[in-house]
Amino acid sequence: MALDLPPEGLRVVGRNGSGKTTLLEAIELVSTTRPRRGANDGDLIAYDSGTGLGVQPYARVVVDVARDGANARVEVFVQRTERRNATKKLMRIGERPRRAGDVVGLVPTVSFTPDDLELVLGAPSTRRRFLDIFLSQVDRRYLRTLSRFAKILAQRNGLLRTAADAEPGAVNDQLAYWDEQLVGLGAYVIAARVRALGQISVEATRRFRELSPDAGTLSVTYTPTIQQSDAWWQYVRDSEDVGDAAQSIGAEYERQLRLGRLVEFARGVTLLGPHRDDITFMLNDRVLSRFGSRGQQRIAVMATKMAEFDLATRFIGMRPVLLLDDVLSELDPIHREALLTQVGTGGGQLFVTATERALVERPELARLPIIELRSGGTIDIT
Repeated sequence: MALDLPPEGLRVVGRNGSGKTTLLEAIELVSTTRPRRGANDGDLIAYDSGTGLGVQPYARVVVDVARDGANARVEVFVQRTERRNATKKLMRIGERPRRAGDVVGLVPTVSFTPDDLELVLGAPSTRRRFLDIFLSQVDRRYLRTLSRFAKILAQRNGLLRTAADAEPGAVNDQLAYWDEQLVGLGAYVIAARVRALGQISVEATRRFRELSPDAGTLSVTYTPTIQQSDAWWQYVRDSEDVGDAAQSIGAEYERQLRLGRLVEFARGVTLLGPHRDDITFMLNDRVLSRFGSRGQQRIAVMATKMAEFDLATRFIGMRPVLLLDDVLSELDPIHREALLTQVGTGGGQLFVTATERALVERPELARLPIIELRSGGTIDIT
C-alpha cells in the first residue's frame, strides 16, 4: 500500500483490525527501527507475505522524508529466514545500506496508545524503554553507548555465570577489564537519563496541572540501583555537562561494583547499572501506581508524553511526528477536550486514529484530512 501523508498529518478512522494501528506502527518502525512496545521483529511480518514472489515472508516500510531543507528516502526491511523464528533486518537511506544508529531519529516520533498506561503500572523495562527511545532519537551518542553497554553487560554476565568453575585470580583479572568497560559506558547512560528525566519531570508537572488542575502535583524521578544521597543525585542532575555527571557517577559505580562482587558471584548476574534502574511516578508524594486512581494514572501518562514532545522539540529544533492511536475513546470528555486543545495547537505533523468518526470530527483537528479504512484494504479520503 502506498499513501501520501500530508505535511499536517491525518485523521484515520476504521474498525478494529482495519489497519489503523499498522499505519502508525510503520511510521514508528522507520523512526526507531524497532517494533512498538518491545515486540519481536517477526511480529511485524504477515505469515503469507512474499508467497507470490517465491521468497520468505517479509515486511517493508519506505518513507520519503523532508527535513532541514533536504529530502531522503528511508527504508526498513524485515524478513524471516529459513531458521525457525529467526529474522534479518536491513535498513537503507537512499540506495545505501545503513545501521540502525544512522536511521534512528531521522523521523522523530512521540506516540500515545492505550497500552501506555504500562508506563506507570508495568515492569521497569517498560519505563527504561521509554527513556531509551526518547534519548536515542535526540542523542546519537546515547544510542551508540547503550548498544555497546548491552554487549559488555552480556560478556560480564557470562563470566559471572562461569565464575564458580574458574580460577579466582583469572576471574578477577577478567572482571577488572569488563568492569572498566561497563562503568565507562553505563555511567554515561545513567547521566543522560537522569539529566533528561529531570527536565521531563518539570514539563510533566506543568502539563499534568494543565490537564487536571485539581488532581495534585505530579513528579517523575529516576530510581537508580547505585545508592547515594538525594543531594548527590541533585548535583548530577544539575551538572552543566553530561561528561562531568558521568565522571561522578562512574567513580561511585565502580566502587559499589567492587563492594557487591561476592553477591554477584553467588547470583551469576550484574546487579548494578542502568539495565536495572527504574522510574518512579509520584502524585502528591505518594507512589502513583499504588495510590492513584486509573484516571490519575492515565492523565500522568498523557502529561509525561506531552513532556517528551516538548523536550524533543527543544533538543532537536523541530516538532516530532505525534501519533495518537485510539486514545480519545479512553478519555472522559473533559480530559479529551484538554488533550485535543494541547495537541491540536502544537503544530507539526499529527496522526490520530479512532474507531468512530465522531471522535475525530473536532475543531481542534479540522486542519487534518480524514481517511476511512474499509475492509479489503480500500481507503476513502474526505
